[in-house]
Amino acid sequence: MSVKEGSSFGFVDRLEALRGVAALAVSVGHSMIWLVIGQETALATKAIWEVRGIQATIARAILSVFSGAAAVDIFFVLSGFVLTMSFFGKPLTINRYLMFAGKRVFRILPTLWFALLIVCLYLWTIYPGHAEFLGASDWFTHSYQDPLSIKEVAENARLAAWSLDPNAWTLKVELLASALLPLMVYAMGQRGKTGTVLVFMVTLLLGWLRRDAQFNVIHYLYMFVIGAAIAKHGAKELARFQPGNSGIVGCLIAILAASICFPLWHPFGADLLVVAGSAGLIWAISSGKEGSLLCILDARWARFLGRISYSFYLLHFIVLYAVGNMFLHVVPTYFVLRQPLTVMLASCVLSIGIAIPIAAFAFRFIEKPFTLLGRQLLRPRSELSRA
Repeated sequence: MSVKEGSSFGFVDRLEALRGVAALAVSVGHSMIWLVIGQETALATKAIWEVRGIQATIARAILSVFSGAAAVDIFFVLSGFVLTMSFFGKPLTINRYLMFAGKRVFRILPTLWFALLIVCLYLWTIYPGHAEFLGASDWFTHSYQDPLSIKEVAENARLAAWSLDPNAWTLKVELLASALLPLMVYAMGQRGKTGTVLVFMVTLLLGWLRRDAQFNVIHYLYMFVIGAAIAKHGAKELARFQPGNSGIVGCLIAILAASICFPLWHPFGADLLVVAGSAGLIWAISSGKEGSLLCILDARWARFLGRISYSFYLLHFIVLYAVGNMFLHVVPTYFVLRQPLTVMLASCVLSIGIAIPIAAFAFRFIEKPFTLLGRQLLRPRSELSRA
């Protein structure tokens, strides 16, 4: 949503800022799991009360607020909403469907390929080579342990693997869900709620059946349907019901509770809480709610992060890995083992500070131009004739 995706919805700026906040959460969350803290080798796999130690508890609390798993769910609900707004109410023809799918390819893949180029440049030039360090988590240690090959680059470029950019698995879900979304919205119907309920119940059942398939699109389809349902029914329903500040607080509590009480790897119950909370937030923003709790989304930094959120989301991991690898080479091992939280907080600030200008460059020269090119090349014939 960093580039307006054809939606004429009046409050798209706040939704864009929400995506920026979610992308920031992914970055901060990853910054809290690349080191081991005492006996806690995998904080993200535990509820907060299962964690032992002051530093580990603080890190797990930060992970609860900045949960990458929750952020991904928010991304998917947002995508369902924004994409549905771009085509809902228009006839579903083969030509229109192919143009929609083509625009998604232009929107997603060029920026991914740029991020992979950055990864390759790092591995070919700066990277000192794989090594195992005391204090590094398995998640960090297993990254980039094999020599880079053309086959691996090709597999990552076509989303058959995501070893070079771990966040890229969500892009495969986005592309496949985007391909199915027009068909699901068509099945929901133009009017009434019966079709919407049926499509939601079917996709929810499929998600439950594939609840352990974290990287499978079927696991997440109902999230896109929830976003589509808000877009479909929003024009009438949102005008009558505007969630107040108490409702917004309830949505935030639901998202936070999921991150506190569940492991951060998309268990079905946690996802349901996050989806309900994020749907409520999108509903509140879409209704034009002017409550003070939403004013943070009007801040310049939130709007800026929203614009570059996709590029930032893809680029932050390689920057974090490079910063973390540098720290492990420079910072004394005894300090890493005794003060891992301090090291991770420092890596968080430094990696975000480095990733933001790179992401801004990618947005301006890769993401935005290719998104606009896709729109230009895949314009409907009626628009071309008027032009």
